[in-house]
Amino acid sequence: MVKPLNFAITYTADSFSTAGKIMGRQSAGQGLLKAIVDTWPNGDLHALGLFPGEADQMRDQLLGWNFKGHTQWHRGYLHGRGAALDALYWPAPVNDRIAHLRNSRGPASQSLFGVTHTLSSRDAMDTVSRQTMAPFQPWDALICTSQVAYDVVTRLQAEYRDWAAAHLGATRFVDLKLPVIPLGADLEALRRTPASIARARTSLGLAADETAFLFAGRLVFHAKANPAPLYQALEAVARRTGRKLVMIEAGVFPAQAVSNTYRAAQQALAPSVRFLHVDGADPAAYAGAWQAADVFTSLSDNIQETFGLTPVEAMAAGLPVLVSDWNGYKDTVRDGIDGFRITTISAPPGAGGDLAFRYAAEIDSYDHFVGRVSMSTVVDIDQLTDRVALLVEDPALRQRLGAAGRARAKAEFSWSRIVLRYVDLARELGELRRAAPPQANIPWPTRPDPFELFQSYPTQVLDLNAPVAARAAGDLALDALLDLGMANALLDAFTPQDTIRALHRQAQTGEQTVAALLDACGGPTPGAIRSLMWLAKFGLLRLG
Repeated sequence: MVKPLNFAITYTADSFSTAGKIMGRQSAGQGLLKAIVDTWPNGDLHALGLFPGEADQMRDQLLGWNFKGHTQWHRGYLHGRGAALDALYWPAPVNDRIAHLRNSRGPASQSLFGVTHTLSSRDAMDTVSRQTMAPFQPWDALICTSQVAYDVVTRLQAEYRDWAAAHLGATRFVDLKLPVIPLGADLEALRRTPASIARARTSLGLAADETAFLFAGRLVFHAKANPAPLYQALEAVARRTGRKLVMIEAGVFPAQAVSNTYRAAQQALAPSVRFLHVDGADPAAYAGAWQAADVFTSLSDNIQETFGLTPVEAMAAGLPVLVSDWNGYKDTVRDGIDGFRITTISAPPGAGGDLAFRYAAEIDSYDHFVGRVSMSTVVDIDQLTDRVALLVEDPALRQRLGAAGRARAKAEFSWSRIVLRYVDLARELGELRRAAPPQANIPWPTRPDPFELFQSYPTQVLDLNAPVAARAAGDLALDALLDLGMANALLDAFTPQDTIRALHRQAQTGEQTVAALLDACGGPTPGAIRSLMWLAKFGLLRLG
């Protein structure tokens, strides 16, 4: 029996759709959402939205996957039944804004958990570091997608704790849960058959005696993977063996200048290799590139990478993988079993303080920051060349590595398994939360009631003991005002017209105190007070 879905998701189109983008963050979000649909096709899905229009986008996405269940949409905060779920999932490290909102409704009202993607940006580093302190709670979590992600998170949080203790005298810190759970792959979508492989190779014009290497993803040498070492290795093997090698680069160039840079490097470093560019914005062409390849490559050398989703997808497709020994690839690709990991060497600690400062001071862009770091990260070209030669000359080895990778992806990295690990985590967080002592609501200190924060602005603040009386104008004047755009534009559930009318009727019974008038109409709720102020603002009540 399938475990029930016990967490809500925070939905933003940018985090759950790959339309127009080939980035790991969007691919991971889309994979998770599709796994939810596949696992609970008739279930109840709660979603929290932050921006207008996203409910429609999500509905269209779910309908495209034939979701037959019920979607409950919440705007800005989980309400009703959604608050009874074990947790709320955020498609990134949870920021303190969401935690403050939760705390204002009660710290134990729900658990929060997010997931790491890149950890090298200013926002990511700041968010992860601040999770060691309030407003977060011990029943919140940050999923680390790889062991290196866990290492970076714990290092950032330890340094922030030390700083807060030394400079703020802080002694109380939050120990969030930091489970290591990988991202997943859609096994069925990536399945290859002899027939699909043949069709794709014919479509790309690949001959039977050509060995095709594939890189899939963002084609940006400074922020993903510099292909120069691979070009050099392919050229060396092509000359050494006389084999015909093809390099398929499936993705999108961010600018024509970057495309020109790739083309110049190909001509200079690998003139014996045939290059094919497949447009990553064309889903059919992009999928065809995966079908046609003999070997998948991703020699990442960039700190913006944290997990590395495409090698897992390549394993799911049954392709042997040739990757750098870098970041999350260390967790997913077993060297000599699913493919090969190539040794990497980076500059030692102390060699990048000036780069960090320039990025922090906004002298350098994020691209300049990660790009400069990548230029001091070495991928062993000699080892890479030897591994390329092995893969080119031994089709049986390619078959064996690909089969092992497919089996591993099925056992460890299918989204259907990963989503159930999220369910288990949400349940664990919910149990911690429910076992905690009762806690009062915690106001958000930097988002106070505006009438409290700005109370020195007016001449005086409304005195509930002050007299209030209706002015001479009657119901006709009220109706006219309620029809006037300038007066009714912001009337809604927070300043209700029904309450305005009730207060106006009660005020015409004679002079009374503000408190008495409010009590006669349900009490001094914030909405009632604002309704009373509206009547005074537009001249229907006299205060004092």
